[in-house]
Amino acid sequence: MAVIMEKKMRRIIALIIALLLGMLLSGCGGGDSSTAALSSTTKSSVEEASAQDKSTVKGYALSTVIWKQIPIGVCWDMSSADFAQYAKERSWTRLAVQESWEEHSSVEFAGWQQCTNDPSFYGIRISVEDIAGSGPHTRGLGAMLNNVVGGMALNFTFANWSPSCRGREEYCIRNVAAHEFGHALGFAHEQNRPDTPSTCKEPAQGTIGDTMIGAWDLASVMNYCNPEWNGNGKLSATDIAMAQKYYGVPLLKGSFYVGKTWTSAPAKVVAYDASTLAEKATFEFPDHSFAGIFSSGDGTRAHVALRKALNMSYYVATIDTATNKVLSMTDELITSSSADNDLLPSLDGRQFYVAESRDSAIGIIDTDSGKATKRIVLSGYSPRKFATAKDDRGSLYVLADNSNTWPRMREILRVDLASGAITRSYPAGFTPLGNPSTYYKKPELAATPDAKKAYFVLFTAPAEGNLTELDLASGTMRTLTDLPVIKPTFLSAATNEQILFGDDSSGNPNLITLYDVSKRKTTPLLTATYLQQVQYEPRTRSIFHANGVSSYVNQLRPLATGDGYSNTDLRLFAPVHPQTISFVFARR
Repeated sequence: MAVIMEKKMRRIIALIIALLLGMLLSGCGGGDSSTAALSSTTKSSVEEASAQDKSTVKGYALSTVIWKQIPIGVCWDMSSADFAQYAKERSWTRLAVQESWEEHSSVEFAGWQQCTNDPSFYGIRISVEDIAGSGPHTRGLGAMLNNVVGGMALNFTFANWSPSCRGREEYCIRNVAAHEFGHALGFAHEQNRPDTPSTCKEPAQGTIGDTMIGAWDLASVMNYCNPEWNGNGKLSATDIAMAQKYYGVPLLKGSFYVGKTWTSAPAKVVAYDASTLAEKATFEFPDHSFAGIFSSGDGTRAHVALRKALNMSYYVATIDTATNKVLSMTDELITSSSADNDLLPSLDGRQFYVAESRDSAIGIIDTDSGKATKRIVLSGYSPRKFATAKDDRGSLYVLADNSNTWPRMREILRVDLASGAITRSYPAGFTPLGNPSTYYKKPELAATPDAKKAYFVLFTAPAEGNLTELDLASGTMRTLTDLPVIKPTFLSAATNEQILFGDDSSGNPNLITLYDVSKRKTTPLLTATYLQQVQYEPRTRSIFHANGVSSYVNQLRPLATGDGYSNTDLRLFAPVHPQTISFVFARR
């Protein structure tokens, strides 16, 4: 009898352990399908959530497992062969984390190399597997994963689990990474909350949180009832609020690169630490004059445009912002107007684009070598301005003049960077003519990060134009008639819903404006004279600017109350010509 009872007890204990492991395992993926179909259940959830007070929605966390030290290490539990084979997939994972949790809070993940057997390793060990019925998951939440082998499991191949991801691996890998790293930060599934509405039919899964902050959030990247699978990898405003509660608001991290001379040699650029404003490095180019400076989208490269004479030819020096070493110097680049118009760094820092308007072409330059790797001929078009979009990394958007029409007309071209083909074109009005004082001297083009909208100046006559919104899917255009701006410059898409611009930089005090296109709300930020640069920094939502009168770099930062911006003079002197971009912030 004692033996029988002992066997029964062992079975009971084993069952309890299995149940506990099942509760701790934060299995994810929403089954074997990544198709975000909007079911009737989900529709009901949407309707119910829409009635909630949006200002109170937050998230669900396990407060006892929040990481105590930053940065949090990340390593890959895989062989050297697999580490090399999956370089692209690992890069997608890292980008997804950078553009979600890291961008919107002070959390940082470091390392990203192969795992070792170091018992003191502090962080997350990631394995890669593809098992039918077993989606990506974490073995618990937050610091529960510390140095746990297989603490996070991701899928890179999708042969067995979620085969619908085959052919769209980047989309799936990035979406899954944003979700799983939410667990790694200590955030539970949103549908696990006890206040989950009955219209959300997804069952609770994985580790339960202990802290509900605000009301249930349908839009959370951690919510299986979200009509968008894993929120399309994009944090909701409430995900951001939860991340900032536990890991702090984003800190300004990176470097300012400031031009110190212009028109004459030697060109001089100084790098300053963005946190301390201490000088980090000085660069001198003895045979060149300064003509502008730019940063890649990921902040890994700063590009200094240089001249050897007062002509339209440029040389570009590329600086590695991690080491502050000059990586390369290009040969002479023949362009048509100014470096601001003709040069655009890529989002990943690996290359930059040059407008060769005289030859109707786009030059693509490798940043490590400074050599041209490709040339895309746009027969009949003269490129005037470039734009890129985070969610359409394979394309370059080009504002171009069509030389086959008279009077000259403009178009916006979507160019596939791999094939060089124009995949779509949009009419963009007349090419402006006349005296420089009567038309927009600088062509402007901006694309939203989600690649859904573009903004430009539409000329309805050769000397009369308006700031215009272009829907890149339908081709529909909307003139932004409620904006008083006459000659926009430094136009950029700060977010998917906001554009930032200054007025023309060569007149009386110019207004820097933030405009919410969905709410049609204009926020005048500051007036300045002879603007040299206006740059948006998404991590802190700061706006950096300099003008030709004070010649100092300034920072506009949103107030904690949310009802305005404060302006701080950073005392970084930039004595550069008003028509030249005098500085750039490169984030880290």
